[in-house]
Amino acid sequence: MKTRLIYIGFCVLLCLIGCDTKQNWIDTGISSPYHDCSMMDYLRGDKYNWELTVEMIERAELTDLFEGEVDTLPEITFFAIPSYSILRYLWDNNLESVAELTPEFCRETVLSHVVKGKFLKADIAYRNSKYQITDPLQDGGTALVTLGGRQLKAYVDKSDYGGVPDAGAETMFLYSFSAYTQVPLASPDIQPLNGVVHALNYNFVLGRI
Repeated sequence: MKTRLIYIGFCVLLCLIGCDTKQNWIDTGISSPYHDCSMMDYLRGDKYNWELTVEMIERAELTDLFEGEVDTLPEITFFAIPSYSILRYLWDNNLESVAELTPEFCRETVLSHVVKGKFLKADIAYRNSKYQITDPLQDGGTALVTLGGRQLKAYVDKSDYGGVPDAGAETMFLYSFSAYTQVPLASPDIQPLNGVVHALNYNFVLGRI
């Protein structure tokens, strides 16, 4: 019941702030992108955004990966699922807690959001503005494959400012060729010691990556 009440409150909040799926800010509690701890400790330290995310990682028995203790994966890029996305999934499936999800489901889901190596926004190529990201002629962006086998394309777009082309903000986007969906990003480049976290937007639907 507590889970359902939290979810209802969150739905009301979404109605108030709108449903923008672009790069909206997530309050991670600290303005600096650098965190002198493992990725797992960073996630554990922000229960507001990542409490259920941590529970899913632990349920999947992937704590060592996020602690940086896997020799072949000293650094990872995590397109992080916010707790609210997990909460919404639980509600939609008449579940009360992450403990009701199978370890296999949790493992598959988490690994679908993890890429080997550290890819900052600065490492991501620009989209060729002549073509949409799904166009066969698109030669921009950076192709990524998650540990769960998901085919992704990260890319950066420039925006205009004051009538000057490409003088505005540069925004990072993510497209899944496995789910054929645009993945809504929020805060990029959160950097614990063993990689980078790109926070997904609260509107992200679990499984659509």
